[in-house]
Amino acid sequence: MRTTENNHRTALGWLYMLCAMLLYVTSANAQSKALDDWKNTPVTLRVSNEPLGTVLEKVAKQANATIEFQEVALVGIARPTTLSVKDVPLDKVLGNLIGDQNVLVRYETGRHIIISSYTKDVDDKEMLRIEGIVTDAKTNETLVGATVMLTDGTKTGGVNGTITDVNGKFSLQVPRKASIKVSYMGYESVSLQITRSNPGMRIALKADGHMVEEVVVTGLSKRSKSSFTGNYVSVKGEELRKLNPNNILKSLQFYDPSFKVLESNTRGSDPNAQPEFLIRGDQNLGTTASLNSMDLLLDNVSSRPNTPLFVLDGFIVSMSRILQLDPERIENVTILKDAAATAIYGSRASNGVVVIETKVAPDGVLSVSYNGGLTIQAPDLTDYKLMNAREKLQMEWDAGVYEPSNDKSMNRYNQLLRNVLAGVDTYWLSKPLRTAITHRHSISAAGGTEVFRYSLDLNAAFNPGVMKGSEQNNKSLNFSMTYRKENVSVGASLNLSETDGHNSPYGSFSEYTRVNPYYRPTNDFGEYLQQLDNHTGSGSVPIANPLYNANVGIKDLTSNTNITASLNLEYRLLKNLRLTENISYMRGMARTENFLPATHTVFITELDKTLRGSYTKNTGEMTSWSSNLGLNWNMAFKKHLLSVFGNWTLSEDRSNYVNLSAVGYPDSHMDDFIFGNKMRTHPSGSESIARSMGLITQLSYSYDNRYSVDVNVSSEITSRYADHNLTPFWSVGLRWNAYREKWLAGRVSNLVFRATYGVTGAQNSSPADAIEYYTFSQTMRPYASFSTLGAVLSRLNNPNIKWTKTDNMSLGFDVGVWKNRANLSFNYYNNISRQLLTNYDLAPSTGFESQYINAGELQNRGFDATLNVIALQNIRKQFYWTVALGMNHNRNKIRKISDYLRKMNEEQLKSKSAPLPVYQEGKSTTTYYAVRSLGIDPMTGNEVFLTRNGEKTFKWNSADKVPVGDTTPKMNGTISSSVNWRDLSCTLGFIYKWGGIVYNQTLVDKIENSNIAYNLDRRAAQDRWRKPGDVTKYKRIDLNGSQTPASDRFIMKDNELRLASVNVGYRFKQTDYKLLGRLNIDVLSLNFTTNDLLRLSTVKMERGLGYPFSRSYTFTCSIIFK
Repeated sequence: MRTTENNHRTALGWLYMLCAMLLYVTSANAQSKALDDWKNTPVTLRVSNEPLGTVLEKVAKQANATIEFQEVALVGIARPTTLSVKDVPLDKVLGNLIGDQNVLVRYETGRHIIISSYTKDVDDKEMLRIEGIVTDAKTNETLVGATVMLTDGTKTGGVNGTITDVNGKFSLQVPRKASIKVSYMGYESVSLQITRSNPGMRIALKADGHMVEEVVVTGLSKRSKSSFTGNYVSVKGEELRKLNPNNILKSLQFYDPSFKVLESNTRGSDPNAQPEFLIRGDQNLGTTASLNSMDLLLDNVSSRPNTPLFVLDGFIVSMSRILQLDPERIENVTILKDAAATAIYGSRASNGVVVIETKVAPDGVLSVSYNGGLTIQAPDLTDYKLMNAREKLQMEWDAGVYEPSNDKSMNRYNQLLRNVLAGVDTYWLSKPLRTAITHRHSISAAGGTEVFRYSLDLNAAFNPGVMKGSEQNNKSLNFSMTYRKENVSVGASLNLSETDGHNSPYGSFSEYTRVNPYYRPTNDFGEYLQQLDNHTGSGSVPIANPLYNANVGIKDLTSNTNITASLNLEYRLLKNLRLTENISYMRGMARTENFLPATHTVFITELDKTLRGSYTKNTGEMTSWSSNLGLNWNMAFKKHLLSVFGNWTLSEDRSNYVNLSAVGYPDSHMDDFIFGNKMRTHPSGSESIARSMGLITQLSYSYDNRYSVDVNVSSEITSRYADHNLTPFWSVGLRWNAYREKWLAGRVSNLVFRATYGVTGAQNSSPADAIEYYTFSQTMRPYASFSTLGAVLSRLNNPNIKWTKTDNMSLGFDVGVWKNRANLSFNYYNNISRQLLTNYDLAPSTGFESQYINAGELQNRGFDATLNVIALQNIRKQFYWTVALGMNHNRNKIRKISDYLRKMNEEQLKSKSAPLPVYQEGKSTTTYYAVRSLGIDPMTGNEVFLTRNGEKTFKWNSADKVPVGDTTPKMNGTISSSVNWRDLSCTLGFIYKWGGIVYNQTLVDKIENSNIAYNLDRRAAQDRWRKPGDVTKYKRIDLNGSQTPASDRFIMKDNELRLASVNVGYRFKQTDYKLLGRLNIDVLSLNFTTNDLLRLSTVKMERGLGYPFSRSYTFTCSIIFK
């Protein structure tokens, strides 16, 4: 009985257990079904270009859910994101937004979404856990959706981070000593360094009247990108360094096709050469203000045509300051191009503005970093195809230089033949060249907080050139600090820089391209010969040894020292009203020295030993200061945003130059100017001062972040002109953010239309052109018949000279699709420059040849476009492949010229040599004029020309010159591609041009016009006319060197594709490599870059005539210490 009862109890227990299990399974299935149901909640939402964190919040809100990040750093949390979905399940929407990131998305009861990490990137010992809450500093209310992001010491910060939840809370794991940046729309950002775990952080943000979204840095002020109407290009320094780690200005060409750094075929890769620029076409006619070597050395080039204005951290600086700047310090570069963009700088910005921002000091304790680079430069001689010794001697024999019946002639031939048979084949091109190794070093110490930041930078760069003896060495020190408390902000910086340059004592490289290879450079004792030969082709031609002068003790140097100090103050009068003052001071000192010893070949004919040897010494100094007082007010009301910016500018430039020249240095040890026997000329020089004042007002209005308008009005006055009245300039800009329209929201990632029009001014003249300037130079006897002493006019001034004014019109649009993975930007411009300065002929009775007048008019019209595509992207694997294409088309037209230019045209057209600049109304400034040619007549060997009427003739006549093409390419631009995988990157950069022409001077100088006493191009022996019936390209060989007149026979299509840059880089992080931690290194970056590796061209022409081009191979190293 008891057994039965026990059995019943056991059965009843199992029954209860079975029922419980059934209830649990049923409950779990119901709960799972409920979770499945709400995670599949349909979402309908359209947003454009909002931060990823904000979009995630809106998606959760659409599903009546909350979202929380648990100790996860989401990549791209602040990245602009576009979303357009309709009735798409919540889980699928979140999956598309987050992508392949290594995170786990959980859907909890209570409609709560939790995003956490699958794995940890590093050990817990290496990470610190922080938790906290973000609030409004005034109301103490929590801020939902505030961004908490890991920073990397730059202004833009990093990409990893999280957002606060519905309670304003966040939690995150960060590396030890990392910094975080907390930001929220309409509030000032706060940066903090994390040194320990902290579960109870409380971060209060202050409201900010300024927009805190993405901005355009214009130097004097910051503008919201979404409302800025001007045309600009902005590039991160990191991207620029990949393409050219030594010269970021050259890298800018890959991001703005209308910005060009011109290549000089004469200066080549000379380290002492000053770069020249071109932005949207040539801006001048002929020559305006004269610039001597001292102007260039002191960077007194503010009035130099086509040179942009450079702004560094809000202050106008010299071009050399930018070239000396350590590329690793550059955070961002912005190019401002049209009237609306450059208006705040007035006439100084007539050629565009290049605004450079440097990195700010990282948050926290002292941070020390080192950046170094080593570059190997190899001479590029691929375009030189000269004859060797055997070929050149055979060429002379075939040309009839040596007469078999003349014993003297044959003795000379046999002597040279013995040299050739003995192996004499001197490669003269290599004699003045070397493989140069340049290196630069930079040490930076920086730190601070939002209240006080400081940085100290020491830089040194040593740049020897590929020609022996040429070099340029730079050394600089820069200290900067900022202090900010409550409503006051103070910033100051001091920069000291020194540049020393030496030109090569080996002279011009072109001398070595002419020497015959069968000559020995030294005698039997190893001493350099002063003269190689008296070549007897037809008459005596002395052949000097270019190596001789290189070893006699030539001194050719330049030196430049600059001191720059700047101070900027900012005071917040009201929440939305700020007063700013920027003051800068610069002092530059420079000198050039050129010493030729008495043993130099130029003094061979000088019989008086006391007159042998010469010394030229030029010194100069320049002082400038400027003050910018600004007032910035803005007000936001519902969907309206109104901003007003006013600026009062004062500036002054002073310069003083002295030029000295003496002769009589008979001893090579007399290598100082004071040892000269007597002055060659009286001391000369100049002293000038120029002042200017400007009032600039900018009014900006934006409605609903869709429609924007900018109105700029300025008035300027300058002492360069006799008229000291304020001259007005203005501009208007419109912008429509079409992608923010409801009917377009979500359909495109970006669609913006822009239009600007304005009138800008430029002052490309010397003060002496408009105002009476007197000089005492050479006034002991100014006129032979007039013995009175006194000052004389330096030149005949024109008090009626006015500002050069340019009507700027620009239309553009930006479009982005595929979630902004494909972006196209197109800009059309039409600029008409009026009242250009040109020379005007004067009557001989005035005592002067000409004076400047406002008589020229020039139009530049064209477009520039850029296409950027993220071809492949895998966020989880951190793989990105991007491709960029840039193109520019510009055509200028001369609308008006002066009588002086017409007279100059007549003289230029008479020239038989290479086509010279000719300025004809209705034509381009780069149009070539030449006589048309039908080639070489097979029967006579003479060239057949076409007259202007189309008739054949053997006679060349300058009157038959006609336009034959334009040297400006129809299209030019860049192609670049970049691949990034985790910490490895690879970048390629190509530069192309198509549709222009060039006069192939090599074919003329080294084939037809070259005297056979000198070396020739290999093509000189080929395709030459010798007898009637020969169909050839070139005329017969002339022992005296025929003077082939300029014709279109040597004009060729100038199409080129150049592999300008190849970069490979890798970043080693301490979290991945324990060895770095032992060395106290946080990050180690290594990069290899090569420039100008390959060049494909339709023109075979010698390049680098005075100084050869080179190929460079650069290794850079960047170390950030803990």
